[in-house]
Amino acid sequence: MTPERWRRIEELFAAALRIDPAVREAWLDDACGDDEGLRAELTRLLDQDAQAIREKSLTAPEPPGRALEQTESWLTPSRRPPPGAGSSDGSETGSITDHSGFSPKAAIVAGTPHHSISQTESVVRARLRELPVIYILILVMATLWRSVILGDDDQVLNYLDATIIVSFGGVIARLGCRRPIPLSRLKALELGMIGILASRVAIFEYRIVLIFSQRGEPMMAQFVVKNFVLVTAVFILTYGLYVPKTWRQAAQVVGPLALLPFATLGGLFLLHPKDMAWLGRSWKEGGTPRLLLFTFDAMILCIVAVGSTFGAHAMSRLRRQVAEARHLGQYRLRLQIGGGMGKIYLAEHHLLKRPCALKLIRPGNSADPKALARFEREVRLTATLSHPNTVEIYDYGRTEDGTYYYVMEYLRGLSLADLVERHGPQPPGRVVYLLRQVCGALREAHDAGLIHRDIKPSNIFASRRGGFDDVAKLFDFGLVLPTSRIGVPQLSGVGQILGTPQFMSPEQATGERKLDGRCDIYALGAVAYYLLTGRPPFVDDDRFRLMIAHARDPIDPPSQVRDSIPQDLERVVLRCLAKAPADRFPDSESLEQALGECACVKDWNQTHAAQWWQDADLAQAGEGESPASTSAES
Repeated sequence: MTPERWRRIEELFAAALRIDPAVREAWLDDACGDDEGLRAELTRLLDQDAQAIREKSLTAPEPPGRALEQTESWLTPSRRPPPGAGSSDGSETGSITDHSGFSPKAAIVAGTPHHSISQTESVVRARLRELPVIYILILVMATLWRSVILGDDDQVLNYLDATIIVSFGGVIARLGCRRPIPLSRLKALELGMIGILASRVAIFEYRIVLIFSQRGEPMMAQFVVKNFVLVTAVFILTYGLYVPKTWRQAAQVVGPLALLPFATLGGLFLLHPKDMAWLGRSWKEGGTPRLLLFTFDAMILCIVAVGSTFGAHAMSRLRRQVAEARHLGQYRLRLQIGGGMGKIYLAEHHLLKRPCALKLIRPGNSADPKALARFEREVRLTATLSHPNTVEIYDYGRTEDGTYYYVMEYLRGLSLADLVERHGPQPPGRVVYLLRQVCGALREAHDAGLIHRDIKPSNIFASRRGGFDDVAKLFDFGLVLPTSRIGVPQLSGVGQILGTPQFMSPEQATGERKLDGRCDIYALGAVAYYLLTGRPPFVDDDRFRLMIAHARDPIDPPSQVRDSIPQDLERVVLRCLAKAPADRFPDSESLEQALGECACVKDWNQTHAAQWWQDADLAQAGEGESPASTSAES
């Protein structure tokens, strides 16, 4: 969003707050004109302002025993927030004293500016692209009817039709190109097309009715007028369907269109009173003059015009409601970028215009207490972590219809699963570089008494962050288990075996309840195996055979799958993959130290990472990638 547009929104928002709510809607219609995006933006700001007034103050976090169905967003919009400003008050950031109570971090934090993701222009362009296509079809059919049925071969009218069709074709081509078009110019195109068609209707009606009148064929002249009434009705209806706007704006266009056939007829009568004298005569002596017979056509056009006017207004309101429905709290949903337990959207903070990844629980799971509990636990536990290699949670809440969501940082890059799928096995130095960062994230989680239980390539992201490349991010804590809850009934799904079979530790595969951080060490070793060889330690289409293999079968050393894997790194990976937890590294810190002692550690650094990303031309990967986009399906 440009600074000029935001200043416009700020000015209108401030002015709207000073207007009586009873007349505010009409004022907004006039102030916003045809700019549906501007209207939707102002409506959202005003709704948030009204909500803040109703709530009086920010909602405080409830005690740990709070029921799920009572969960609400802890980030309520403040009263009349200044544009682009965010709270940095430490009081807004929840403190963590234990893992049962939690208050999320403030959602509004400093961020680099990004382009607005408003889709107003694209929506208007797509809508206007369809309008000239319909008009061209109408013109072609009208020309054929005039030539075949009426036998009229007026070259002037033929050239006029051809010129209009070519000009409309040019409009379609212009709207189809990617070059941006200002909304004011789109408005001019819309009015220009309507004006051209209105002129065409008037000219054709004038010429054809005059021709039949001069021939002494009043019946055909009257028939032609009725046909032009029908054509005008079609124009009015298509305008109301494809150009939604307020009823006042629609009336300014469809009103003159409805009068056009009769205004043309009146002009004919004034300019050619002798030829048009049949309008004052009836079909039989003492009957109704033909001119009055057109009152029925006028009544029909009036009804069509009124219906089109309010239909356009209704369509505009529905479009605005659909646009507003793509908001969750202070976030606007742009497009779906992933799935799993919940749908993932690329979103944008309403005021900061900063991209973020928004995860919401699937509607079908809304009534599942375990799914809701797992979803809430995921965001609560993730928000307790602050390591730079753990994905950051910005916000958490629930919509009015009961949909739960949380907002995390949006990262540009690739998950490790996508990295291997697109670019094959990775150099040992890079594997060490990435996994050492993940060890740091796991160290914080394990020290806090949390076990991830679902570490896999798709849950680790190699991102480009803050001017650095290959910044590893660990996310999707949907299966996180606090060590204080080991041995109690779980929430993460039906049954006791949870995780991803290809990267599951033997103790998880056998359903043991007493787990510790070493099951994450095993999974991270399996991820290292995958990065080095391009496949997991065991490959099988049957998940149960995979779990049996992890629990029972020996693992082929990575060097037997792919040459050139250093022996010291292979020993570290195989120790991680030991069947017995006691034979593995005791914690992530010792694993990180062992990786740092590998000879290949010097083979990859920030310079190598930056060069790799540049060569791979992944600068555009952020358009469709996010840590959430490869979230675990569970």
